[in-house]
Amino acid sequence: MNTAIIAEYNPFHKGHKYHIGQTRKVTGCDNIIAVMSGNFVQRGEPAFTDKMTRTRCALLNGVDMVVELPVEYATSSADIFAQGAVDIIKAMGIAHSISFGSEAGNTEVFAKLMDILHEEPKGYKYELKYYLDQGLSYPLARQHALSAFLAIPFENLDFLSLPNNILALEYMLALRGSDIVPFTVERKTSQYNSTMLTGEISSSTAIKHAIEKGNLSEAISSVPDNCKDIISSITRLPSLDDYSDIFHYIIRTVSAKRLSETADITEGIENRIISEAAGDKLSIIAEKVKTKRYTHSKIQRGLLHIILGITKEQQATPPSYIRVLGVRKDKIQLLSELTEKAALPVITNVKDSEKLLANEIRATDIYNIPLGIPKGMEYREGMVIL
Repeated sequence: MNTAIIAEYNPFHKGHKYHIGQTRKVTGCDNIIAVMSGNFVQRGEPAFTDKMTRTRCALLNGVDMVVELPVEYATSSADIFAQGAVDIIKAMGIAHSISFGSEAGNTEVFAKLMDILHEEPKGYKYELKYYLDQGLSYPLARQHALSAFLAIPFENLDFLSLPNNILALEYMLALRGSDIVPFTVERKTSQYNSTMLTGEISSSTAIKHAIEKGNLSEAISSVPDNCKDIISSITRLPSLDDYSDIFHYIIRTVSAKRLSETADITEGIENRIISEAAGDKLSIIAEKVKTKRYTHSKIQRGLLHIILGITKEQQATPPSYIRVLGVRKDKIQLLSELTEKAALPVITNVKDSEKLLANEIRATDIYNIPLGIPKGMEYREGMVIL
């Protein structure tokens, strides 16, 4: 029996290892397949380390096979991120269950809301529109709408505002009608956005923050021993600001209409971006452009999508392939099973699938620019086998 995990592993830490171990215990699975983001992640940022490095860390710590979540979904809002990942899991044809972390620690609290969120009855839609029109972000407007529609206190639904719970809810919605069984493991670490290290298990944000501040020895205490050398060897962490010059070139050479077709660029935000750009770094532009309704993360994703050339149409298109980034040598039969049962082409060689992987090839080349790595790395790095 195989269980899928959707992850970024950005970077891989002891909290992830705990989740993998608990997943085996709770589901009783034989194999774990991680559907992992590539070189850019959901916050609209470059990944802490490249995807092949993170693949190695995952395979060293209990994952049996790693499949890539294409960049157009990996850098998207929670609903598109979840739908893209779940679509790939369904298409694999070999996953019987899915395990995800959450602050709630159980799936029942989400299951109670599934019918309303899927069917969107008239009363709920009216409330949702009302709160969106007030300028609230979608997650907050949804919480208010559910509170009003169900006539329960707003604070009783506070769990819906927590980052892992938001994703958990979207996974449950994307799985609706599927035979794949959802499991969740309670998050055993500090808050997702916390910048404070909290001992053995700390958040990815805290680990990155510590490394940026030069506290490497403290940061790697939250990383499995077999990944410490990998993390310690990192000399340059890419940031979104590293791609500011690329962004300004695009803004000066592409029409506002073309920008409006970009993923996460909605309701005239392209005009705000153009007027506020003024040569600033991307972090400053994101801060200037954000509003009450459009959060910093959403704006940041939009800026990244401009750089990567990702459109709304691409995000709305279902996955067209399954790309394997790595597999354990002792679980190589998983690859054969996947190839036999998958409903989409299974890719292990980039050169044979250049057209399907065009977005990934471009994204990797862009990711590597501030790191001084020549273009074409997608062709030079083969599938990881450990």
